[in-house]
Amino acid sequence: MQKIKLFSQYNLDALFLKTQKEIDDQISQWPDHYFYSGQIQLHVETLRTSLRVDLPEIDFKNGRQVMLERILPASVFQPGLRNNANVRVDVLIFEYQAIGHIYLLGCCPPLTVPEPPGDWYADPVHQQIIIEYAEYEKHPRKTLIAHQYYTASLQLCYESLKDEFAVFYKKLNDAIDAAITERKSEIDDMKRMLDFLK
Repeated sequence: MQKIKLFSQYNLDALFLKTQKEIDDQISQWPDHYFYSGQIQLHVETLRTSLRVDLPEIDFKNGRQVMLERILPASVFQPGLRNNANVRVDVLIFEYQAIGHIYLLGCCPPLTVPEPPGDWYADPVHQQIIIEYAEYEKHPRKTLIAHQYYTASLQLCYESLKDEFAVFYKKLNDAIDAAITERKSEIDDMKRMLDFLK
């Protein structure tokens, strides 16, 4: 498992810009005959498929709740205690199924993301997002209220990010078409110049 901060690690515009650059790079490397054969659509579909990354489907309203007993440093609960002293505590854990490219949940939506109340982890093997509340035993009611508030905010962030990806994929087709038109124009100009020099 890897510790994460949801919706606040990656700039969405940078991801989209990287994808645009990748489109331009790949199309510029295509051989000239791709543009004049009837197979251009096949190459376009292959490119579109290779560039598509889907946001994982996740519902922050419906997580699986688990209580586990953990041994944690006592200094977590009472600052100033010795570091080598440990305590046994009940930890509240919520698990959310997230099948897909989990790292995309780190992209920043156009909304303000609240500070997380617990420790969030990504488990790519089991395709889950996990939150742990180590201080649940100290403040059970406060922890549950904070969790409900935070997950409601996360659901809004997720929906907003989903909308951003939908807009991006609509623009993706236009970007591919524009790159193909530009490349085809370059090839035609080169052919005209070569014909003129003959």
